[in-house]
Amino acid sequence: MMASGTPDSQARFGQSVKGLLTEKVNTCGTDVIALTKQVLKGSRSSELLGQAARNMVLQEDAILHSEDARSYSEEVSNPNRGVESQLKQALENYTAAPGSIDIGP
Repeated sequence: MMASGTPDSQARFGQSVKGLLTEKVNTCGTDVIALTKQVLKGSRSSELLGQAARNMVLQEDAILHSEDARSYSEEVSNPNRGVESQLKQALENYTAAPGSIDIGP
């Protein structure tokens, strides 16, 4: 059995333990709040990162489609462009070396 002290010393010991326990509980509560804020911040960062990645993919698709549309538009607006460039090249080759005509591929 424990040796008992005076009621006054037991009361002071109880108050001391109670104060330390209250301090520990407050510290743990503060740590839980800080942890919760950090988790929420990380979650929000993940959401923003995912949204940015989706936006980049959408922009890349838009750029690719615009390039395809531009190429198609140029082909439709000037269907003889390839023939013209081949004829121009052949003429340049002929003037550079008369007698040899290279029509191209």
